[in-house]
Amino acid sequence: MFHIRQPPAGSRAAMSRAGEGGYTFIEALLHLVILSAFFILFAGFFRYSAGMAHHIGDPSSVEWELFRYELAEYLKGVDGVQVGEQGNLLKVIHKDKVTEIGHYPVQSMIRKRVNAEGHEPMLTGVRSVNISVSENVLSIRAVFNDGTERGTMHHLLPAEE
Repeated sequence: MFHIRQPPAGSRAAMSRAGEGGYTFIEALLHLVILSAFFILFAGFFRYSAGMAHHIGDPSSVEWELFRYELAEYLKGVDGVQVGEQGNLLKVIHKDKVTEIGHYPVQSMIRKRVNAEGHEPMLTGVRSVNISVSENVLSIRAVFNDGTERGTMHHLLPAEE
């Protein structure tokens, strides 16, 4: 058997123990709840960051989002849009400036021309594009070389006078 030696009744060690309540069951439960909440938040953070890393790590996804943003800037306050070449060309008319955004299958890209000058690539690796306008809504569906399909819709707002 083990015997635990108790400190003498009037000693400093005995007096310090007399005022302590000890480690209670409620304190243990509180610590367990805090630790569980921390682990839940920790797991949620890793799940969120893994999804974000997958989305950001895909270069075609980033390029598509940049294309959508740039296209939305061109579509602000337009005087008119025209779709040509069986849905492969979009003409955005704004005052005296005509911006052509078209698919060039030989180069597998969507390029932009302003007033029939220049060729600025907007989106690369594109196999096919379908552009349509219906009731002031522009719809673009693109199929990339790897088979991925992406689409976007933009509301056409008239130019303010």
